[in-house]
Amino acid sequence: MLPFLSELKGKADALIFDVDGTLLDSMTVWNQADTVFLNSRGFEVTPDYTDYVKSVRIEDAAVYTKERYGLPDSVDDIMNEWNSFVNRAYASEVPLKGDAYNYLVNARKLGFRIACATALTRPNLDAAFGRLNIRDMFDVITTLEDLPGYPDKSEPDIYLHVAKLLRCEPERTVVFEDVPVALNGAAKGGFITCAVWDEVGAGSEEAWARMEASSSYSFKIWSKNLKD
Repeated sequence: MLPFLSELKGKADALIFDVDGTLLDSMTVWNQADTVFLNSRGFEVTPDYTDYVKSVRIEDAAVYTKERYGLPDSVDDIMNEWNSFVNRAYASEVPLKGDAYNYLVNARKLGFRIACATALTRPNLDAAFGRLNIRDMFDVITTLEDLPGYPDKSEPDIYLHVAKLLRCEPERTVVFEDVPVALNGAAKGGFITCAVWDEVGAGSEEAWARMEASSSYSFKIWSKNLKD
């Protein structure tokens, strides 16, 4: 069911958005970075590898990659190699998905408190949000790096943290996510959930069907009829 803002207004006070794959069409950039990195070392990207790294902060992904493949590279070197691949894309070309911009504009007009909760690093987030001129649309911007202990999105910590900053109750807050494990994490915290389609984020049509079934709302395209 599409999350019409006019309908959400009676049910929610705040909206929390993931960034990669939800607001930004950026998941393919990371998938390409993973492919180039692993292929150069004689390995292939597998679905289970992608499922893990797409929901954690970059340092955790680098530690996992180093340990899983027994790489001699340091964690810092792995992160630097990934970042050198993706930095330019965030700074110059990664676009917003569909009509997400107008959705954010109209949400602010209707008085929703708006935040983002992301595993993306601050430099990449700042580069993209500054270029797209959307930074000021958010009341709160939080990354996994901001949280003590650096939890991943399989648990509700980041969403509960953001809701507290927004001064909103979880049951009156909608979390928009494109990754199954993140939707599950938000649901654990008692949030209203909205599944957003992304080919890399969902991983498969079968996974998408499960995301739709377990979420209060779902949609595949940020289209103009989502503004109302």
